[in-house]
Amino acid sequence: MMATHASVKGLFGSSQNIGLTAATLLGYIVPPLVCLYFMGVLVQFEGTRFYRFALLPVLVWFAWRGILVDTSGGDPKQGQMNTVLITHMCSMSIRGAAWAIAREPFQRQSPSNKPDKSGSENVFYTALWNACDLMYNVRGIGWNWPRGLILPKPTFETESRTAFVLLSAAPVTMYALGFDACLQIICMLGPDTFGSPDGGSLFDHSLPPFLELLRSVFASFLAIWMLYFVIQWTYHVLAATSIVLFQHQPSQWPPLFDSPWLSTSLAEFWGRRWHQIMREILVTLAMQPFSYLFGRLAGVFGAFLYSGISHDMELRSFGHSGHSVVVIGFWVMNGVGVVLERVWTTTTGRRVGGVWGWVWTFGWLALWGVWVVDALAMSGVFGALSGLLVGS
Repeated sequence: MMATHASVKGLFGSSQNIGLTAATLLGYIVPPLVCLYFMGVLVQFEGTRFYRFALLPVLVWFAWRGILVDTSGGDPKQGQMNTVLITHMCSMSIRGAAWAIAREPFQRQSPSNKPDKSGSENVFYTALWNACDLMYNVRGIGWNWPRGLILPKPTFETESRTAFVLLSAAPVTMYALGFDACLQIICMLGPDTFGSPDGGSLFDHSLPPFLELLRSVFASFLAIWMLYFVIQWTYHVLAATSIVLFQHQPSQWPPLFDSPWLSTSLAEFWGRRWHQIMREILVTLAMQPFSYLFGRLAGVFGAFLYSGISHDMELRSFGHSGHSVVVIGFWVMNGVGVVLERVWTTTTGRRVGGVWGWVWTFGWLALWGVWVVDALAMSGVFGALSGLLVGS
């Protein structure tokens, strides 16, 4: 597992291993955060594009240094901590690139709870305050820069901060228990293989073919629910924290998902019902360049290819490489699926939908998704996460 962290660092040309201390926190983790913050300030003003471009390589270099830190403390069961760190460092670099090339200033359109200043001083302090929101408001809620973002209906019909936080307690608990239950069942299905830190394949050829397939699909099904639960839990905790500490309004935290299990097409699943955290980055850095160079359909492939590469790097952060074709292939094939839906609509004049659309959507996702979960299983991710189980 520790070797897997080294494999990701090897991609960046370094085998150096640095433990997490107060000194390394200040010297390695904080600098990229500071760079991204200042870029968030600059992107709110006209005429700052040159300075943003100049700051971008500094941000990328600091983020690269941050990846060198081993946050697991040498414990294989805490290998997921390195995944979190590497993901955030890469995300900061990517978001910084999107901000660097932005042509129009970012403007906040909703109440910003900004400090009470006046005149030009007010503009400066407002930008400083709003940059804090930009740091983690990845969907751009309340800003002028999201394109085509459709927000789900609020889960809680209230603008009371206290009521929102109290109502969030139940789903937060449910998501934690759901994550725990799914992970425990997965580990029970293969305690000596994919349920251990050493990892193993979902496929057991000693079983009858039907049972082998059934177990693999069932484990993959649970893994997807695990992902859903942990993302939802994190989002609700961040929402409650921001509302309490930064006096955000509940309207600034609409639901992250829109019942993805109701999707009747791949376009609906990926374009609206699944979380849209990376939407603007995908549009800016992948879809638009590919569309400009190779045409509109190529933009779809570009967005999914970018997603595949970023998810492959997350898998590599667990130190298990060699599955890039599987991981990237899943996302590329989903791009193929979306294109096939467009061809169907163009040819027949009918949109993909209804019961058969639902069967198509989740059949296609399962066909390619089980191999990605198998790659994760062989990386030891489930065994590493088992350290989070209650009582383990």
